[in-house]
Amino acid sequence: MKRTIFVLGDSVPAPRTEEEAPMAGWGQKIEELLVGPIEVANYARSAMTTRKYYTERFYALLNRMVRGDVVIIGFGGVDHMIHNGMRYVPVPEYQELLRLFVQYIREEGGIPVFASAISRYAFTPHGEVLNTRGDYPAAMAAVAAEIGVPFIDLFRQTTELWAQIGPSRLRQYFCWVDAGEHPLHPDGNIDSSHLNHPGAYEVARMVVTGLVHNQVLAKEDVDVPRLMEPTVMPPVSQEFLIQSPESALHYAQRSGVAPAIAKPGNGWLVGPMTKFSGMAAPGTDYLLFFEHGQYIGGTRVGANGQWIWRRSVNWTAGEHVVQCVGLRGDGCTPVAEVSFSVMTDVPAPTITAPKAGGFSGPKVRFGGKAAKGVKKIVLMERGTLIGATAVDENGDWSFTHNHQWKAGHFQVQAIALFGALESPAAVRDFKVVGLPDHSPVRAAGASRHHCAEPVCPHRPFLGAW
Repeated sequence: MKRTIFVLGDSVPAPRTEEEAPMAGWGQKIEELLVGPIEVANYARSAMTTRKYYTERFYALLNRMVRGDVVIIGFGGVDHMIHNGMRYVPVPEYQELLRLFVQYIREEGGIPVFASAISRYAFTPHGEVLNTRGDYPAAMAAVAAEIGVPFIDLFRQTTELWAQIGPSRLRQYFCWVDAGEHPLHPDGNIDSSHLNHPGAYEVARMVVTGLVHNQVLAKEDVDVPRLMEPTVMPPVSQEFLIQSPESALHYAQRSGVAPAIAKPGNGWLVGPMTKFSGMAAPGTDYLLFFEHGQYIGGTRVGANGQWIWRRSVNWTAGEHVVQCVGLRGDGCTPVAEVSFSVMTDVPAPTITAPKAGGFSGPKVRFGGKAAKGVKKIVLMERGTLIGATAVDENGDWSFTHNHQWKAGHFQVQAIALFGALESPAAVRDFKVVGLPDHSPVRAAGASRHHCAEPVCPHRPFLGAW
């Protein structure tokens, strides 16, 4: 009997066209590893969270799925984005949505399988793989154990493989190309989240191996020799193959003009994964970057002189001075220099309103101060994002919720954001003065419709401030 493997998830497993090369999704590579009467239906789509997929697309899969089909549920790469209120799904809601996916799939005779989000291309300054997925892989694992769903821990497996490959080779698995390196990306592309075809294939091998290990597929269904092939290390990136790069700093006769560094600018405060970009004069083929006289990486220059570069490991916190030299057919350019500061840990904001342990009316106003560089504050209550607000140039922030608060005791957390970095939460307990839900005042006008105005000028008073 022919079976279908459905893939649910976000942009990382999603199918990619030739026009999106070199990007590829691991879901589109699964079929290359199957030999049985099985087809793959890749329903993964970009920017999908568990909530968005469940409410907008899940029914279409249920209408096509038949008994015995396999559904791989691969969310968690977008759900954790706290800086985007429309996408952020808190862990408890994420886990409950996973349970609901499973419930519907099982009721229709399908076989659900969980696959956690892969690890991103992110390394500490010392070369260890960073966790940029937060608590979501562990949260998925907990639900899998709770309700007995086969679980493929792609986060753990890719973290281990990325560590083995190392930062000098891993870009060969990601959609990361220098300017002029790929015809569809003449200006270059630095993507730490999405895989290219070799990277997608390696992750697909993990997925199919996991399906066999969990007895979802039989060995007769898969190409065992291809699954058993040892992983071939990708080649070292070109920037780490430059011979004696430091000699460019001491080149006697300079030619052309120094490269222009547009980003980061002098004196900027940036994150640990900041990208560099700028322009180089005609005739400049390659750029070399140095700090404290030591070579730290390089990049090609595009046909129009544009270039982009990101260090293969994260920057350390503090002040940095980077020098850049261009390589030309007739020698080396003068040296360009840029100084900037790196923030790796965001201080928690302060909350000045409402007063700690104090009282507020139903229109609660929150306010406080944030550290230099912080652009946004998000407010959470019991793990749910309830609002976000900008921080002004003086570090001040304020937020008033559009809806009135009920009477009672509350606790809210404020988190400062700097790029993709999050601060620890500042916590504020406070009390709201208002009319309880059961108050006779609220029931006084129950026979009539509520007035459209927030504060009704007519009688009776229904509790709105």
